[in-house]
Amino acid sequence: MSNINENMKLKDILFKVPAAADVFREVNIDFVNNGSDTLKDAYDAGHFNLENILYEVNELSKERIEGIDVSYMDEPSIIKYIGRKYNDDLLDELPILNDYVEKLAKKYKKEDAEYDKVSDLFYNIYREMTVHIETEETDVYPLLTTYYEQQSEVTHEALKPHITRLIDEHQNIVSWFKQIRSLTNGYTPVDSNEPLNVFVMKKLEENENNIMTILHLENNLLFTPFR
Repeated sequence: MSNINENMKLKDILFKVPAAADVFREVNIDFVNNGSDTLKDAYDAGHFNLENILYEVNELSKERIEGIDVSYMDEPSIIKYIGRKYNDDLLDELPILNDYVEKLAKKYKKEDAEYDKVSDLFYNIYREMTVHIETEETDVYPLLTTYYEQQSEVTHEALKPHITRLIDEHQNIVSWFKQIRSLTNGYTPVDSNEPLNVFVMKKLEENENNIMTILHLENNLLFTPFR
């Protein structure tokens, strides 16, 4: 069991208890961009019950980690892991989900105008993430792998402007997902009997979970030497 306390950094909590990301998202804790903040820092800046969050996370820490535990992987292995587990699937799924979100917005245009805003926000995420992933796979990840294998100062300097831009993009993506979560009341369908509504909300939440995992691993681990 991991004894999680309020003075631990958010990123360290997530490396010990990856499932804590779900708990943090529900109370709008930005662990991607503020991973070096402690849980107490997040509490001071936010509005949630610290005692309840600590209890939930410590209960999660008792559960066995399913799948691959990245805490046992080196940086080049994590880079490969992100590409294989997430990036290819996201490039395939994002344009399709964007079409479904647009259909949902049109279907409920008269009843729930918020879905128009959700559609606009998700289009931003779809476009940003598509370019983001393609840039990383083509340029950044190969250089990043070289850096971690060789600790080259030349590679470090070459990566700095790329990493700075990517971190800025991370801030945008986190903000857009936060707005979508708020507009949809935590991805709650307005009509639980309508299959399209239920499906789109489920897929939006799944995409947020997957994308936030990628951004967390990048900001709080892979990109740390460049910040």
